[in-house]
Amino acid sequence: MQAIANQAPAGGAISVSKVKILEPKPFCGARDAKALENYIFDLEEYFRDINTVTEEAKVTLATMHLSEDAKL
Repeated sequence: MQAIANQAPAGGAISVSKVKILEPKPFCGARDAKALENYIFDLEEYFRDINTVTEEAKVTLATMHLSEDAKL
């Protein structure tokens, strides 16, 4: 933590524009509760990170990350 504090600009703020937000891994429709739970958790974190507020946008983004049998 100390190393990060030493690298902060004089104003004390770190530029957020340089942080890369990873997209969630696609969900393939596996009948595995843990896989589905992880997919939902990853989506919730992604929505929070990109400041998605509308339910319509969340549904659109979630369906874009479905693959294989999950698209049926």
